[in-house]
Formats: sequence, C-alpha cells, structure tokens
Amino acid sequence: MKKTSKFSFLFVVSVAAILLLTLSCQPAKPDLAQIRTEIQALENGYADGLNSKDANAVVVYYADDAVSMPNDQPVVSGHDALIKMIQQDIANDTMNTVVSFETVDFFAAGELVTETGKAIYKDTDGNVVKTSKYMSLFEKRNGKYVCIRDIYNQDNK
Repeated sequence: MKKTSKFSFLFVVSVAAILLLTLSCQPAKPDLAQIRTEIQALENGYADGLNSKDANAVVVYYADDAVSMPNDQPVVSGHDALIKMIQQDIANDTMNTVVSFETVDFFAAGELVTETGKAIYKDTDGNVVKTSKYMSLFEKRNGKYVCIRDIYNQDNK
C-alpha cells in the first residue's frame, strides 16, 4: 500500500508541475480596452493633423519605414514619400473638410494590431460630404504603436 501511495503522490505532483509550467508559458492576454484607446488616440491625432493642415503632425502616425496604399494612387513607402502624400492630400482639400476617424474593429496578437475603421468628412456646415474605410497594421515599437501598413478607399455616394 505504501508503494501505491508514494506513486500516487509523485504522479499528482508531476501533473501539477506540468500544468503550472504550461500555464506560466501562456502569453498574457492583451488589454483590449487599452489597445483600443491607444489606437483611437492615434486616429484622433491623424485627424487633428489633417484638420489643422499640418502634415508633420499627421506623419507621426506612421513608422519611418511604413507603406501606405491610398485610394487610386500608387503605393507610398517611407517617411519622405508619406509627408509628400499628406501635403498633397491637404492641398487637394479645397472644401476645408473636417475629418474624423472611428475604430470599428481591431485584432491584437503580440506586438501587432490590425484595425479597421471608417472616416467621415464634413463640410464647414457639418454636412457629410464623403466617407471612406481603412485598414491599418500597427506594430509596438519603443513602447508605442506606429502604423507600418495601411490601405484605404472612398465609398461611393
């Protein structure tokens, strides 16, 4: 009887140790509310930059090596090309629209977050003049998220 008890005790301890090791190796679940807040803050900063016609305030959204795939345009890669694209977008806004971005959904895995969202452009009277949708891929670098890839296009009216 003593051998069986000793074996049972060792078996239970071994299983418990394996379970503890397995559970301790699982990655921590991301704080989705915090991630949503961080991503929406980036979108708000992008909108604030566009609305104030400040390309330098917009480009902080992007990593220096980011790639953007804008509507009806070639792919734009890197900081200098992104600044040029943003400046052109600002210059093309002859209606002085006010834009806002809304995070619709996002998916987090490790240091990466994929966001889908919508953009709403209003004229000076507050009327919606166009809408669009986008998808952005963020990577956490030096403790903060930056956009490394995005794609967007306008909706038909």
